[in-house]
Amino acid sequence: MRLTILAVLLLAGWDLLGGADAAPLPGTDPDWPCMQLLVPQVSAGSYWDGPAAAKPNWRDDEALFGLVTEIVDRNTPEKDAVAKLEAYADAIPKADRDKALPALFGAIVDQTNDERERLIARIKELGLRQRRMGDRIADLGTEVDHLPAGDPHRADVTGERDLDIQAFQATQSTMRYACEVPGAMERRLGDFARVLQKKLKG
Repeated sequence: MRLTILAVLLLAGWDLLGGADAAPLPGTDPDWPCMQLLVPQVSAGSYWDGPAAAKPNWRDDEALFGLVTEIVDRNTPEKDAVAKLEAYADAIPKADRDKALPALFGAIVDQTNDERERLIARIKELGLRQRRMGDRIADLGTEVDHLPAGDPHRADVTGERDLDIQAFQATQSTMRYACEVPGAMERRLGDFARVLQKKLKG
């Protein structure tokens, strides 16, 4: 029975969550539960052709802070974020764009890293809960195996195990979606860079 339970967990992705005997790949974060490579922070240089340093006090600029937080927010559709970014850039005199647009992109990178850091921490917490749940399910499976068929407690333990498996599988669906979000944020950041660099050249 334990092999059957482990097979269920493996199909649900427990091997990706660091099951009992799983070992992290060299150079990877052992607490990262996703197949996708963990990139703890993104750098402006990966997207921006030239320096893109944010002003240390960009969050003190009410208009800039409002723009950056809104377009980085994943609840803002990308087409709306791009439109707001273009409108903001168009309002900057061309003579000032050489300084203003790199600083704007640097602020976007700062905010993106802040958002990704919080997201990555939540994903790790979710992965830890899944690992613990996987171990609990395996232990319950072992307990069922050692209970006589006629033992009334066997049905209770079996029911508890099955409910835990359902919960594990439901959470795993959430996990798979969450694991895709950091990469999606990186792609979105690249789109913002292209918009601003086009404005810079234009």
